[in-house]
Amino acid sequence: MAERMVPNPRHERLRQLLMEVGDRSHEVRQAYQRAFGAMRSGKVWTGPAADRWTGELADRHQRLGRLAQNVADAVEEEMCRHPSLVTEAEANAIRREMAGRT
Repeated sequence: MAERMVPNPRHERLRQLLMEVGDRSHEVRQAYQRAFGAMRSGKVWTGPAADRWTGELADRHQRLGRLAQNVADAVEEEMCRHPSLVTEAEANAIRREMAGRT
C-alpha cells in the first residue's frame, strides 16, 4: 500500500515566504514614490542639482523594484525545486532538518 502523501513543510514555508516577499515588495516599490513624484512636480526644488538628484532618486526607485523582484524570483525558483506533496516519513524528516537549522 502506498504511503499517505502530505504537504511538504519546506514547500509550505517557501510559499509563506513568497507571500511575505510579495507584501514587502509592494512596500519597497512604493518607498521612493512620494519623494520622486514631488521632485518631478517641479514645486519642491528646481535647477541642475535638483535634476541630478531626481535622476538618482529615479534610479534608486527602479533598482529597489528590480531587487525586490529578484528576491521573489529566487524564492519561486527554490519553491519549484521542492514538491508540494511528500510522504509522511519525508515530511517528518524535513521537519527535523528544518528544526535543526533554527
